[in-house]
Amino acid sequence: MSKTTDPENPRIIALFDVDGTLTIPRGEITAEMMAFMKDLSKKITVGIVGGSDLPKQEEQLGVGVATMFPYNFSQNGLVAYKNGELREIQTISKHLGEHNVKRLVNWVMKYLADLDLPVKVSFVCM
Repeated sequence: MSKTTDPENPRIIALFDVDGTLTIPRGEITAEMMAFMKDLSKKITVGIVGGSDLPKQEEQLGVGVATMFPYNFSQNGLVAYKNGELREIQTISKHLGEHNVKRLVNWVMKYLADLDLPVKVSFVCM
C-alpha cells in the first residue's frame, strides 16, 4: 500500500514500535495487525519506529514499509524517512563532531584504566 490520501485527522500521529508491538520480537507482522495499521492510517497519521535498520523492518513488515506509512524511523530513530524519502541520518560523530568524539573516547579509556578493581585480568597473546 502506498500512501495516496491524507487521513481524516492528519495532525494526530501515532508511532508504533516494531519488535514487541507490531510483531513478536524479530517476527513478521500478522495480516490482522497490518490490516489494523492500514485502517488506522485512514483516520490518523501513522509512523513506524524500530531499532533495526530498514532492510530488517522490511523483513518484518513487508517490502516498501517506508512508503506504506508517512513516517519511518529506523536504527533507534537515527535514520528518518518521510513518505519513503530519506530525510536524515544522524550519528554521534555528526552530532558531536570528530574532535569531541575523540576527546570523549580518550576520557572514557583513561577513566576505565584508572578504576581500582579488586581483580584486573590481562590476557597476553603469545
